[in-house]
Amino acid sequence: MTEPLLSLDGVCTRDATAREHNNRAVLRHVEGDLETASAEYQAALECDPNNASAHNNFGYLCAQQGRWEDAIAHYERSLALDPEHGRAAANLGVARAAAGAVPAGLAALSRAVEINPRNLPAWDNLAKLCMVAGRFGDAEAAWRAALELAPDDPPLVLALGTVVAAQQRVDEAVTLLRRAVALDSSAVSAWTQLGVALFMRHDLGSAGEALRRALALAPENLSALHHLSMVLLARGDRDSAVRELDRILLIDPAYVPARLDLAVHALDAADYDRALGHLDAALQADDGNQRARFYRAVVLHHVGRSHEASVLLQSLEAGGTGPYAARARDVLATLSSKQEGAESRDTAVP
Repeated sequence: MTEPLLSLDGVCTRDATAREHNNRAVLRHVEGDLETASAEYQAALECDPNNASAHNNFGYLCAQQGRWEDAIAHYERSLALDPEHGRAAANLGVARAAAGAVPAGLAALSRAVEINPRNLPAWDNLAKLCMVAGRFGDAEAAWRAALELAPDDPPLVLALGTVVAAQQRVDEAVTLLRRAVALDSSAVSAWTQLGVALFMRHDLGSAGEALRRALALAPENLSALHHLSMVLLARGDRDSAVRELDRILLIDPAYVPARLDLAVHALDAADYDRALGHLDAALQADDGNQRARFYRAVVLHHVGRSHEASVLLQSLEAGGTGPYAARARDVLATLSSKQEGAESRDTAVP
């Protein structure tokens, strides 16, 4: 027998009670009282296990607590009950990606913007996830769709400029990034990205100015400091470049890119002990870093530890992917050729 929806006193004993619990939960949730909100969401679902909104909201709370599998279960249940629940689809996409299932996250976010093409956060999250997946063209399309909804949103203009730069359309990227800093001159990341794009365009003077604007706002911004060192090096000011890299390590000794650049500078100066020190520190922070492993092999070869160098190069070559695997292969081939030439000379009859 079907349970009656209304009691004799006119108060809904099922659906309305679930709504009431859900509404109270939302209020507590917005206030940051997650414990009470959680209890209210559970009460709502005990009253009505088929309340799609309560499942979505409870899923969002679980996601805030890092309980991704619970969040996913609630979002999926919400969508099963209401396949046109765009917010649940968008939230599901974010949760799946956070749990490591990027393709499934992309599918859910694509569904979210299909359900509601005016869902600005869904477009933004879809673009960000496409960037993670290396799908720059799709990321650009998603951010352009977001900008149609909010044409003067500074973070969206910055994001579009960044993905355009990633596709090597540097002049277009510079135009977009100049617009981003015009919209928000206090945005450190916008000034930094503008500096990077100008550096890509070989406009070293303007790149330095943009990066210094970023550092005026945030003196310890590691990305801006690192790219400023690259600009200085490109301008031939090696000493100033090294000083900026040293400054980075005073802020964060585990910042691997600065360690690697300093190792290369030390290698160029034939200061092998210092180079090894930086490379060992870099590998302690990131033991799989191919650039660090390659240059460590180079330094080991220079200091006469050829067997260790060859073993390290062989392990890089065996990886088979990335630019440093190819460079390791080339160095090994060169070393082998030199060794064969030396053996040939040793065995030649005078």
